[in-house]
Amino acid sequence: MLILGVLSGLGTALLQSTSYLCSASFMSRYRSSVRLVVFSQLVMGVVGAVTLPFTLSPEVTRALPGMIPWLVLWIIVFSIGQFGFFSALRTIEPSRMSSLLGLKIPVLALMYTVTAAVPLGWIRWLAVLLSCISAVGMNWSGGVRFSRRGICWLAVTLVAYALTDLVETRLVTMPAGGSLIRNAFAVGALCYLVLGIATLPLLRRFRFTRRQFVLAVPFAVTWYLSQMLLFVCFGSIGTVFGNVIQASRGVMSVAMGWLLLRRNGPGCGETGISGRMWLRRLAAAILMMLGIALYSLAERL
Repeated sequence: MLILGVLSGLGTALLQSTSYLCSASFMSRYRSSVRLVVFSQLVMGVVGAVTLPFTLSPEVTRALPGMIPWLVLWIIVFSIGQFGFFSALRTIEPSRMSSLLGLKIPVLALMYTVTAAVPLGWIRWLAVLLSCISAVGMNWSGGVRFSRRGICWLAVTLVAYALTDLVETRLVTMPAGGSLIRNAFAVGALCYLVLGIATLPLLRRFRFTRRQFVLAVPFAVTWYLSQMLLFVCFGSIGTVFGNVIQASRGVMSVAMGWLLLRRNGPGCGETGISGRMWLRRLAAAILMMLGIALYSLAERL
């Protein structure tokens, strides 16, 4: 279970980092992250509808009546998180917002401790702290004061996203027995099918065109696959450790940025990054690996 959880968590991080690169064609054409979210969710709804019949297991079918309230709750907290995220972006730069989302790890750890009534222990808390420092420090450049409104929307985003992860873990662990991987893929397909349907009313604001739908496919497919692996990860090793592993996408993003810079030179999207910034990113990457190693050690003790 531990190896499966770690590998699926690393796969999630890799696919999430890749999905950001896959969004370039859509963003260069429409320059709207909200529009990308709408059309990618429509694509993922279609993918969920196609894959659900092949992944739906008897265990998930039996658990479905009890899962319905949790599916509704997932839609609510996920939507609140998305709304909070884009509201925060009005006052917080995207690069800094991406780093600040690392604060979700301690928020999630606190929620888990309260809801599960199980203490994490000092080793896990140290791992959480190292992962949080790494995630925030990966792209943080400082020197900016945020507005009170931006801080409030950031808090809403962190809490809603943390609740989303807890609900996802609850959903994927509800089916009793069977293959964890198949159950996770079925639950994920069900979630994104329902989300795609819930997104349809937004087409009143964002007129549907085949071009937008097609351009959203690369991002949507890589993101969808990352979420399927995330469900497997949460079902295998739990929400907090899964998030610690998932935060390694920052390390992968640094590696991808370095490879792009080596291959394409200045102008590939990594311009303006000083040697000091690269050293800071390297230090943050080392902290992240230490955090993952510590949490993994705690799981074995």
